[in-house]
Amino acid sequence: SLNVHCAHDDYHCADDTGFIQVFAKNGQGAADLNMLARKTAELALTPAMVAQDGFLTTHLIEPMLVPERELVAEFLGDADDIIDTPTPAQKLLYGPKRRRVPMTWDVDNPMQTGVVQNQDAYMQAVAAQRPYFFEHIPALFDQCAAEFKALTGRDYNRIDTYRCDDADYLILGQGSMTVQAAAVADWLRDNRKIKVGVVNITMYRPFPGDLLGHVLKGKKGVAVLERTDQPLSEDLPLMREVRSTISKCAENAREECYADYAKYEQAKDMPTLYSGCYGLGSRDLQPEGLIAAVENMLPGATRRKFFYLSVDFVRDESANPKQEIRQQELQAAYPSIKGMALRGTENPNLLPKGAIAVRMHSIGGWGAVTTGKNLAMTLFELLGWDIKANPKYGSEKKGQPTTYYLSAAPEPIRINCEYTRVDVVMSPDPQVFSRADPLAGLATGGTFVVQSDRAPGEFWASLPSTARRALRERRVRVFLLDGFAIARAEASDSSLLHRLQGAAF
Repeated sequence: SLNVHCAHDDYHCADDTGFIQVFAKNGQGAADLNMLARKTAELALTPAMVAQDGFLTTHLIEPMLVPERELVAEFLGDADDIIDTPTPAQKLLYGPKRRRVPMTWDVDNPMQTGVVQNQDAYMQAVAAQRPYFFEHIPALFDQCAAEFKALTGRDYNRIDTYRCDDADYLILGQGSMTVQAAAVADWLRDNRKIKVGVVNITMYRPFPGDLLGHVLKGKKGVAVLERTDQPLSEDLPLMREVRSTISKCAENAREECYADYAKYEQAKDMPTLYSGCYGLGSRDLQPEGLIAAVENMLPGATRRKFFYLSVDFVRDESANPKQEIRQQELQAAYPSIKGMALRGTENPNLLPKGAIAVRMHSIGGWGAVTTGKNLAMTLFELLGWDIKANPKYGSEKKGQPTTYYLSAAPEPIRINCEYTRVDVVMSPDPQVFSRADPLAGLATGGTFVVQSDRAPGEFWASLPSTARRALRERRVRVFLLDGFAIARAEASDSSLLHRLQGAAF
């Protein structure tokens, strides 16, 4: 089926096509890695691609330092700059100096490109790529990263590690998941005394096995989590590279044939690997899912070697007798199916102390996305707080229910999932109780603001009994706001979007 949301399937379709591949974990990384990858590509004469998580990063509002034009100019220079030729192979082609971006057609430096090659030549051209071009890429990237750090103070490496030095267990992956994994690692250390670290694979091609082997050495377990599934392969793509790295480190113990790789001399040097699939199609990944991946590695656990997170094959409680029969038939045919999905024992609230979390219920086309954006920007500009704001995009679009999530805190926010606990619920949709449960996760003493033109008593009588009970038990403050009336009276623009936004503020 078609899905335009976040997964790494398309990213891995490009594996092994000869591109440098790097992956950003947030908006800052997406901006900076574009500069780093471009400069590396120009020096290595090898194309590069920069990836980021669709919607979860691309449509997330969060603070970042946008690289200034002057910084870009200083770091990247111009295409026609004459630079020192960076590698011996290129010096044989161009001499000691070359244009930063070589010209395809240059009578002074004639090149041959796009030709058809037969048996006598093709393999020579392919084999030449490895020693003369590809093997220089890691060093050139490291060189560019050092220059970038000197200019900005922002540090990028081919792999990014968090609290790995003393860790017993590691979560390894790519993209925005690793930001939340770092928060989970801190929570597990503080509350469960489990030493967890996080590895973010910034550069996927060329794979940084020379660095990774040293990080993995001696760990009790490594959960390799991937936002893709390739069910006909022996392993998922990231796991394949991790296994290859460990295999080379083990071979190094017998004969040191892989320079710069670690040496695994004892069985305890080799970590136990666990493979997990999560987040396909932007499936929400709560902290609970990451906790499940760690709990699966602990002594006495099931220790499933392959699993899925945040999805259930079989529900613990059936919705009706018919579903119960279907589930019994399914488990009779596939007795181990339930165990393929892991659930954690806890789902902690990892928002920073003093944070405020808001959920907005609206209708597509009513301006909730624009309202949420402007509210987040206003909080950032007025308070200087860290913010994260993103809608739950769907393909239904106009006229269908939509949900918007927003949080603000005096310190960095490190979760990027839907909020299961919120302080404020805003609903421009007066019929929200017929479409959703707007009180789900609303904190005790929280605030509920809803569009309504009814008198308070009439509005209260219209609520479902379960909602009235929840409002009373949780002592929720309820505010009725006739935004439509305010907008009609005050707004010069007839657009419903602008009217509701103004009334909400």
